Amino acid sequence: MSKKVLIFTYYWPPAGGVAVQRFLKFSKFLPEFGWEPIIITVDNGSYPYNDESLLKEIAPSLRVYRTKTFEPFEFYNLLRGKKGKSMPLVTVGANKHKTFFQALTEYIRANFFIPDARKGWVPYAVKQAEEILRSEKIDAIITTGPPHSAHLIGLRLKEKFDIKWLADFRDPWTGIVYNEMLPRTEATKQKDRDLETAVLKTADQAVVISPGMKEQFEDRAKKIDVILNGYDEDNFLPDKDSLTAAKNQEDSFTICYIGNLMASQNPTNLWKAIAELRKTSAAKIKLGFTGRVDTEIQNSIAAEGLNDITTYNPFTDQQTAINLTRRASLLLFAIFNLPNTRLVITGKIFEYLASCSEIIAFGDTAGDASAILNSVGRKPMVGFTDYAETLNQLQNAYTYWQQNGRAFKYTDRRFEVFTRRNQASSLATLLNNL
Repeated sequence: MSKKVLIFTYYWPPAGGVAVQRFLKFSKFLPEFGWEPIIITVDNGSYPYNDESLLKEIAPSLRVYRTKTFEPFEFYNLLRGKKGKSMPLVTVGANKHKTFFQALTEYIRANFFIPDARKGWVPYAVKQAEEILRSEKIDAIITTGPPHSAHLIGLRLKEKFDIKWLADFRDPWTGIVYNEMLPRTEATKQKDRDLETAVLKTADQAVVISPGMKEQFEDRAKKIDVILNGYDEDNFLPDKDSLTAAKNQEDSFTICYIGNLMASQNPTNLWKAIAELRKTSAAKIKLGFTGRVDTEIQNSIAAEGLNDITTYNPFTDQQTAINLTRRASLLLFAIFNLPNTRLVITGKIFEYLASCSEIIAFGDTAGDASAILNSVGRKPMVGFTDYAETLNQLQNAYTYWQQNGRAFKYTDRRFEVFTRRNQASSLATLLNNL
């Protein structure tokens, strides 16, 4: 008989993007390993963008409880001169002149919403959970953040019911890179760290997505393990993308990036190398972005004379985005070019690997993402300031593409260790140990 785990996740379809994927996929595969997931999420939450197609991935048998929430984003957006309650993204590393009101609203966001502006969901989620815990046997609970206010649900339930609790961290908490860009007071920083410490010391098990994050938390956690993100094999079946073969016969070498690309991820040497390759070998190159690209990056591309080969497209649904990675001649991957980003592993790296397309990656060459590339036999991470290696990898990728029927694909399958099914198996093992 399956055991039951109550999962608290703010991001859930119709929310789109990488944040929703981890527990959408865990809920898909956990039943194979003896655990029945039950989801508690929000009704009509504040998301950067939606992906209605993900609703189809929710199993009909999966119980999903959607609760009310109180969030200040609608009032926050009014101060910004916007309508609605959509969440503005923090533009990491951007150097932009701010008006007085922009600075004021940023200060409010940084210091009045601790740990974050979704904490108004906590009492509603706790109330729903109490009804379930009193009416049936639940063997464990899981909270996942960001938003890290979700872990406050775990704190309250652990105190009241003494149930086994696993706290999952998809990103750092107080150490998340954009906190350094926000005008946080010392009192705010201390209060936030106190909450972080309380969660780590109270949860029976902490889970993080990179070895670097484990090092950051392990001195305060009862027990901590790494479970990486991954990719779903079902999204990469041949019938999911019948156009891939035809697209790979295009006359142009296509360089693609899928997702948000922020100012601190700007690989300026790549734009220079593309310009150089076009100049010296008349290379036929196309550069395509799907998602939000910071204007600072767009200006860098324009400065190298690449506007004629560049297209900017809005976000698309998950399967279409994956198909784009499979059709690409070269995929751009970039970690933040900021201090202390060694522990960052963005979720897209696993789908990039599963696409079998070539990747050019920028970031800390001694970081956790670099180690993953090395472990599966991919080209090494490139430092942001290393123009020679940037040009070298670009030239090699273009040559491989030309010499392999313009459909160059990796055949090394070592990346298969990162399937979502494997990661769900690891999660089930930790739950069993609880």
